[in-house]
Amino acid sequence: MHVILVPGFWLDASAWDDVVPVIRAAGHTVDAVTRHGTTLDEQVADLVARVDAAPEPVVLVGHSGAGPIAYMAADQRPDRVLRLVYADTFPGPDGGCVNDELPVVDGLVPLPSWDIWEAATLRDMTPEIRADLELRAVPEPERVTSDRFHYGDPARHRIPATVITCEIAPDELAGMVADHQVWAAELVATEELEIVGLHTGHWPMSTAPQELGALIVQALAPRPTDGV
Repeated sequence: MHVILVPGFWLDASAWDDVVPVIRAAGHTVDAVTRHGTTLDEQVADLVARVDAAPEPVVLVGHSGAGPIAYMAADQRPDRVLRLVYADTFPGPDGGCVNDELPVVDGLVPLPSWDIWEAATLRDMTPEIRADLELRAVPEPERVTSDRFHYGDPARHRIPATVITCEIAPDELAGMVADHQVWAAELVATEELEIVGLHTGHWPMSTAPQELGALIVQALAPRPTDGV
């Protein structure tokens, strides 16, 4: 399969450097991308163009703030996306946004101070990993964080999806979806959804890249057909 890896906020394609070899070793082709555009729709359009240019239908893997971007792209190309994989993220509800409360400086959202995050978010984030992320961090355009999600094709719900949850235990997350919580509306509507756990912090490509890569590969494995 052709896998497109989309990094979350403040990250570029290099965030996936230690994950890419794991996926390639399993026989898949991989395109780790850097998001481009100053609005949410521009970044979605850039990703849609990459989906269109891919040699075959793709798997979209979105991390953190890129999860909704991957989902919006899939909504525009449901026939070109074989599976969605969310790395510690989820597709937000129509009309929602990633986070419009992040501090803005001159139209940009810089990487916040570490003290705003909860303990589970920072799990396994050693001083060395934090320093590396600070060094590579790129401020996000304000509108990418606050523009509203919008969808148009119900066929998006037929795209199988895997959530790799890091901060929240998989059973707890599954319970939230089963309760039809408002934020989980798009997960509730997904016809084939699996939730797996990776007990680490919010940046698993840095804290557990081998394990993250293995779970992505697992998500791409063929499923047994009925009656077999």
